[in-house]
Amino acid sequence: MCDMNQDFVLVHPTDRRLISRGIDCILSQAERHYRVASAELAERRRAFDEYCLVHALDTSRQVLALQDQRIIGASLWVPTPGRTALFYAPQTAPQDAITQDAQVQCIRQAASEAQAAGMALGQVILPPDAQATAALYRRADFSDLATLLYMRRNRPLFKPAFELLPEFQLETYSPDRREDFAQTIEASYYQTLDCPRLSGLRPMDDVIAGHQASAFDPSLWLLLKRNGQNVGVLLMSHRLETATLELVYLGLNVSCRRIGIGSQLMKLVLLTAMRVQAATITLAVDRANTPAVHLYRCLRFQQTAERMVLIHPL
Repeated sequence: MCDMNQDFVLVHPTDRRLISRGIDCILSQAERHYRVASAELAERRRAFDEYCLVHALDTSRQVLALQDQRIIGASLWVPTPGRTALFYAPQTAPQDAITQDAQVQCIRQAASEAQAAGMALGQVILPPDAQATAALYRRADFSDLATLLYMRRNRPLFKPAFELLPEFQLETYSPDRREDFAQTIEASYYQTLDCPRLSGLRPMDDVIAGHQASAFDPSLWLLLKRNGQNVGVLLMSHRLETATLELVYLGLNVSCRRIGIGSQLMKLVLLTAMRVQAATITLAVDRANTPAVHLYRCLRFQQTAERMVLIHPL
């Protein structure tokens, strides 16, 4: 038990049954009786359990709001590399004031515990129709970061024409170049259109750790130099189990923007997909970054999903 309210009590579940009930609520909505049962929920639960198993996620970091032993609010936070905590809450927002307040208090308590555990940033990713749920996160001190477009395309059949001017060189990642990568990534945030509010929220060591959590392969991390000066990075990862090449991050300093370098580096991404025999290429981009979105669409990337992202600096 962690807090009391005249209408509900906040608790940390310790037994498996209550933890399981909490997960069911997070994947659906507050309990009407003791459990919300449906075929749709069963499928969501199966997929979520599989996801947790693959990524070794601890689902006990929950805060539940109980009213007469019925769960009326739930929040789960999960630590990820780079000291970022991912938050989960019921996908269907409550309608009445008491359950809304219970949900907000669960999120706030979970955020406080994530902060105490050393997390630097809280983040939640929601479908675009979850506006009511987003409003509860905003009440719990989260704020809007971006609307992300998830895009993908198949591996090209023919090699694209990739060419860099002689003044540009590419170097792969190595531990002794870690600082070069960190400084170049940080420089690429200046006047960026891609999630600009993230700039400065975490130390660069955390940023790099977060990027490296995505199937890190140093041969797929490239540092772009111009006449010996660091001017950009191209970070990719190859997931063998899904035959997918992911564009993790592409960043350029202001001197190299809008001169065709981004387009050439994206052609290198396509060439890399052919080289590693990845079946598909995926990426996520801030919808407000219209030059990047236009470039990806010109390269035949198609949107597959859209998500709202809210953050809470911890």
